[in-house]
Amino acid sequence: MSTPLYPLRFREIVRDYRFGNRWIVEAFEKTDLPDAPHHVGETWEVCDRPNGESSEVLDGPLAGQTLHALIDTYGGTLLGSDVVARCGTRFPLLIKFLDASNVLGEQAHHSDALAAEQGLIDPGKTEAWYMLKVRAGATIRVGNKDGVTLDKVHDAILGGTIKELMQEVAVAPGDGFLLYAGTMHYSAGGVLFYEIMQNSDVYIGLRAPDPGLNAEEREAIVRKAMRGVHVEEGFSAKATPIVLGSGANQRTFVFACRYFALERLNLMAPTMVACNGKRFFVLSLIEGACTLVYGERREQLRPGHTVLLPASLGMVTLVPTEPSVFLKAYVPDLVEDVIRPLRLLGVPDEAIVALGGRTVLNDLAILVSSQGT
Repeated sequence: MSTPLYPLRFREIVRDYRFGNRWIVEAFEKTDLPDAPHHVGETWEVCDRPNGESSEVLDGPLAGQTLHALIDTYGGTLLGSDVVARCGTRFPLLIKFLDASNVLGEQAHHSDALAAEQGLIDPGKTEAWYMLKVRAGATIRVGNKDGVTLDKVHDAILGGTIKELMQEVAVAPGDGFLLYAGTMHYSAGGVLFYEIMQNSDVYIGLRAPDPGLNAEEREAIVRKAMRGVHVEEGFSAKATPIVLGSGANQRTFVFACRYFALERLNLMAPTMVACNGKRFFVLSLIEGACTLVYGERREQLRPGHTVLLPASLGMVTLVPTEPSVFLKAYVPDLVEDVIRPLRLLGVPDEAIVALGGRTVLNDLAILVSSQGT
């Protein structure tokens, strides 16, 4: 008989990337992170990659087991019936904290269709950034400026000036950006953010090809990269959040697309999370302190701690011991989890659509239109 599931905390998978520094170590109360001079560029909070990198349970009777092994054992009991119906039993998300103290280079990511066409083992990558901390004057570049064409993209990649074609956006803590597959992006540094994405490692570099290559080789590289770039007039990756509640607790829908949704929970009083068998939830505490209660279990959470709530748990209670802020991630049914409940609360359709940014790629715009009023 399998061990009953419970809220799962995992050991972080740490990436030593040069775009990072020690900001994650300084900002959060994580333990057992590598000492300097390690650049803690990323901590992978929850993941199960095809190459065998899989989050390892930290505590409880399942300690030492990987997320991959748990999915093999529990399947839909852990993932949820709706998630399995949509995604199968391949874990659908990769969630991380990312320190871009330094330059994060020019890039984009494949769509699902392009990744399949090129025979990649991963699907495409739509990702999103939620700004946690920023240095004074920090900006990111995301999406194309108006007036940009694919011909201009071609010339800019070849000439090493592609970031000049991207929109430069000033950022503040709490800003959310949906980077659909194909969205060009770059950061000059000075930002620490929460990142959620499809479980994928596909990458399209947009820097100029090696000048040592001949003209034909350089042209082939640029043409291949261009196939994955999305260009659109009036594009904006910035999502407009919807804030609900005016009492002790506040719930904010930050952004949503077909692959994932993110909410922010500001808690001053206990609240319950219902795990009804349809989907798992991933909670990351970014401010405060909180006790997670499930049956007889008590888990003390501090800033930077992430916990996965298996789909079958039932009711889980969050008891803040000081004012606390969680990010709550999940794979949504956009109609049942986002559109319908927000409409019932009187939120206008244009505000619901704005959770997906301003783009023809916005899943909510299509669904709101097809659902009627």
